[in-house]
Amino acid sequence: MVTDPDSVPLTPVYTIVISAAGEATIEGEPVDPLPGQDARTSALADIRVRAARRGHPIRINAKEPDGSVWPLIVDHDGAVTPLGAPHPAPAVAEPVRRAEESVRAGESVRAESVRTGEPGRAEPVVRAEEPGYAAAAPQAPEPAFAPVPVPVPAPAPVAPPTAPPVRTPAPPAVPRKPPVDWREPVPVHHAPAFARIVAAELRGDLAAAAVAAKELEAAADREYGPLHPHTIGALATRAWLALLLQEDWASATRLHLRTAERRDTARAPLPETLRTLRNARAAWQRLAATDKAEAEDIRPELLRVSELIEGERPQ
Repeated sequence: MVTDPDSVPLTPVYTIVISAAGEATIEGEPVDPLPGQDARTSALADIRVRAARRGHPIRINAKEPDGSVWPLIVDHDGAVTPLGAPHPAPAVAEPVRRAEESVRAGESVRAESVRTGEPGRAEPVVRAEEPGYAAAAPQAPEPAFAPVPVPVPAPAPVAPPTAPPVRTPAPPAVPRKPPVDWREPVPVHHAPAFARIVAAELRGDLAAAAVAAKELEAAADREYGPLHPHTIGALATRAWLALLLQEDWASATRLHLRTAERRDTARAPLPETLRTLRNARAAWQRLAATDKAEAEDIRPELLRVSELIEGERPQ
């Protein structure tokens, strides 16, 4: 692992996107899976090659199918260092100062303001409002005849002032809870657990990665509760790893249904919730092809969660 993340150059920062179908892209370019490896591992292997070519670790943002984004640092030897905060933005260069005006004194003075015949010398036009020059006070014209005094009418009676209305003070405003950020990276104190998930997946040990994801979910549940984005994110990772394992389709279906229902309860972004529900259906179909009895046992739960999220039973 990188012991000093601040020593890693701030650029480039590559973005790896893992789709719900298991495909991966780097900066929008599809990644061809390596023999015997999934798309995620193949994408990280590509980043390792780029790090080796540059001679230093590289920063990446790994976007999971559930929409969560993990800022990571990948070295050429495959070491992955998760960060507890987004990658810092590179310092923006100070704007180039405007060139000094090349017009010399006197060039902008109009020809009629020139009062001397010497070349290159001109006197600015003096205006009354400029400092150091007092403007002449306007003189009122003398009247042609004596003014006739005009009688001033008596003022109308004024009503006595009324007391101001008494206003009831408004109740203090209740502070609103800040919106939940579903893309917030994993906290620093949970980074080692996430690093174990990534390391196990890189070496192809999906079972160990699933165990580490379950431990991370349990720790997040104890600290934040079952509906916090960090807890649901760890649960979604477990569901995704269950799909990759392709060993227990019943467990993969139940994990995806649990993730989808919690996302719906926590008012998570709907597109990712629907994608999770589609993964649950795909896993259930694989289960139905191999174990019809188990699939029938899970069918009521699948229909209930589908109706809860979509409002209608799937066809």
